Amino acid sequence: MRISIGGKCVAFATACTVHVSNTLEDSSTKDSTSGWTEQEITGKAWDISVDALYSVETDADGVNGVAALDLVLADAAVEVEFIQTSGTKNREEVASSVKYTGNAYVNDISINATNKQNTTYSLQAQGTGALTKS
Repeated sequence: MRISIGGKCVAFATACTVHVSNTLEDSSTKDSTSGWTEQEITGKAWDISVDALYSVETDADGVNGVAALDLVLADAAVEVEFIQTSGTKNREEVASSVKYTGNAYVNDISINATNKQNTTYSLQAQGTGALTKS
């Protein structure tokens, strides 16, 4: 799985997550039977998160730690792609890939620099509008 932001894969990513949820509202009434609550879907939401090694260098087509920090400061929605594949070859998507695309605000970044260890960062983006499958 890979996450692409603004058309570039997040460089040096070690983990990525997409979270999709339905917003539910209790629609139980006094006529509801068996004591169970009844729910109604009133909306949807999605977000992504990425953990990566922090670097000022980039790989061939990646978003590095500096670029990721700039995305938080930009206050603008960017296109996000979450790509699932059964494997990659030289970063090329294989025929069995599935891609989810949407716009998101990169709203959070945490940079961790521990003594004598790799510097890492965690990035989160909140979707705005639909997440579509292609």
